[in-house]
Amino acid sequence: MATREVWNSKTAFILAAIGSAIGLGNIWRFPYITFENGGGAFLVAYFVCLFIAGIPLLMLEFSIGHMTKQAAPGAFAKLRPKMQWFGWFAVGVGFVIVTYYAIIMSWSVNYTWEAATLGWQDNIGEYANVEYAVEATDLDNMAVLTPVPDRLVGKSYIDPVDGNQYTVQSSGTFLVAWEGSLYAMSSLGNADTFMSSPGDFFYNDFLGLTSEPWDMGTFRWPLLVGFIITWVWIVASVWKGTKTVSKVVFYTVFIPWGLLILFIIRGVTLPGAGAGISYYLTPVWGKLLSADIWLAAISQVFFSLSVGFAIMIAYGSFLPEKTNIAGFAIVIGIADALTAFFGGLAVFSALGYQATKMGVQVTEVVQSGPGLAFVAYPHIISNLPGARIFGVLFFLMLLTLAVDSAFSLLEAATAAVKDKWKLSHKKANLIVGGLGFLFGLPMLTGAGLYILDIADHFMNSFGLTIVVLVETIMIGWTIGAEKQREYISENSNFRLGQWWNICIRWLIPMGIIWMLFTEIAARKVPYGNFGLRSQEFLFGWLIMLLLPIVADVLASAKGKK
Repeated sequence: MATREVWNSKTAFILAAIGSAIGLGNIWRFPYITFENGGGAFLVAYFVCLFIAGIPLLMLEFSIGHMTKQAAPGAFAKLRPKMQWFGWFAVGVGFVIVTYYAIIMSWSVNYTWEAATLGWQDNIGEYANVEYAVEATDLDNMAVLTPVPDRLVGKSYIDPVDGNQYTVQSSGTFLVAWEGSLYAMSSLGNADTFMSSPGDFFYNDFLGLTSEPWDMGTFRWPLLVGFIITWVWIVASVWKGTKTVSKVVFYTVFIPWGLLILFIIRGVTLPGAGAGISYYLTPVWGKLLSADIWLAAISQVFFSLSVGFAIMIAYGSFLPEKTNIAGFAIVIGIADALTAFFGGLAVFSALGYQATKMGVQVTEVVQSGPGLAFVAYPHIISNLPGARIFGVLFFLMLLTLAVDSAFSLLEAATAAVKDKWKLSHKKANLIVGGLGFLFGLPMLTGAGLYILDIADHFMNSFGLTIVVLVETIMIGWTIGAEKQREYISENSNFRLGQWWNICIRWLIPMGIIWMLFTEIAARKVPYGNFGLRSQEFLFGWLIMLLLPIVADVLASAKGKK
């Protein structure tokens, strides 16, 4: 029997696990969630959930992999022979995620070029020839003007984007100067569209976004180039398993950290940065009494640490016999949390600058997800000296943040395929990577963002939570939390206390059941930024129903011993 590969060093393992945990969510999800849930109060809730849920789960998954020396399917089969299908279910959740994660990376590849050329800056299009009630000026350059002059307040105008009539307000009305005329818009989004600036460019010119998910629109051929580059990079990063990963992570972890420090320094020195940071960190302590903040905190912890995706089980299976499971989990969890926190400083200092420049509240420029990375930040970058340099560096930072998470998701599936059918690492990589590439192609159409949005919601809100729930019940109540705690203590530099048993048996399962109940109950309203209707919602549930079926087929398939 061949000896299982192991990490070249403990540093390589720690960096690989940190790289998997640190991803796009640290930049475009954590800052927004913090802001929305009480600023500094959320940070308290987040760190509490990190230590009572996130780090104990990391210890659990590392120990399962280390104890069984198998990826998730083989690991669960060793724990309970009839549970191999569940290991494949966990792998399936991660596989779905890597298919759309690669799409976001492909956007970043293309946007690296757009940043170098400032391709999102275009001329005003079809709206510029419309007559308006706001009087002309002698300005001939395109810009959003603030504040609104007193002489214009109270005048009526027709918004050129939505066609409705409004009255000029001292705040909330956006004026755009263009070729000697002054145009008024009722929202920042409409001003953005009017100027054909980053938002209009991203959704319309770049993505060709259709009006609904069932309208696939056209295939975005320019995005295919970035998609191919992305998948080549992902597969190449795990080409020889831990040997390749051990080398790659030294660059893909330290480079984004270095770039993040650069953006923090640049951000905090911008005019108005303090206003953004204040919005980000000002605590609303009363929110700690609300269930919502704790729900958001535990959800973010699971999402950020990559627990429930079969990754950490696979990574743990490559640990040498003599190791430090508990110590590694603590270092990785804290490193991920601090990266997210400092990512928030970089983001909100820049958003404060943008709000100050436009004379609006920070809340009017705050966005999450793609809107932050591909709309709000390009806006900010366009106004900075050396815009092209900072633009390229920003999207390189996103790419290096994302690639570790992407190839760790691929490695979780590759290791499972390799363990079951005894394939070479290269062949398993090509099979899993090829399938991921094919499944991602529909997201290169005009409906791609809708598909991505649905898949992301269901995998994170239901997929990973179900995996973690079953893990904790299996270990906590059937295998025995005490038995697993002893194993972790024997393979660590210190012994765990009874608190670990309480977290695994009680606190985490109750938190997850609460999350699932809340999530299902909340589906009374349309999901997502695009107001998805019931048929799109059913598409998400179809994915969730297919995953266990496919998992059972894979578990039942004959493997090689």
